[in-house]
Amino acid sequence: MRSAGVAIWLFGGWGSDARLGHVSRDHGDVEFWVEREHARRSREVLVEAGAVALETQPPEESCEFTWDDVPFSTAYFDRQPDGRITLKGALSDLELPANAFSDKPGTLDGLAVPTMSTAGMLAMKEQFPTLHNGRPWRDKDRQDIATLRTLLG
Repeated sequence: MRSAGVAIWLFGGWGSDARLGHVSRDHGDVEFWVEREHARRSREVLVEAGAVALETQPPEESCEFTWDDVPFSTAYFDRQPDGRITLKGALSDLELPANAFSDKPGTLDGLAVPTMSTAGMLAMKEQFPTLHNGRPWRDKDRQDIATLRTLLG
């Protein structure tokens, strides 16, 4: 993605672990944020590299993939001129802080990984049950929230 000029940010359980600096639990998938203006290019790059794009999500919101039987997805956001982050579709009522997508990487096994900010991931997790398409927290969500709050101090 970097060589194609497409910025990505890891989030979800792997994002929390990248902010923590080590793997804390098993994960079922991998999730990345991509600016909507790069959605088409990110899909092309991933497919060219060997991922299989699935037609399971509204294309203005996200794209799900598999790669060697590993499920992952890209979700899309827009940066507004005033610094706000906006989303379309199922997560349109999610409010993310302006610093949700920073340049500060996380780390996994000593490898720097572009990762959503701790504040951004915490905002997502905390709001999820109240969103119009949200759901109650699961045990792993509660664990991620505790981890992210600890990281924020």
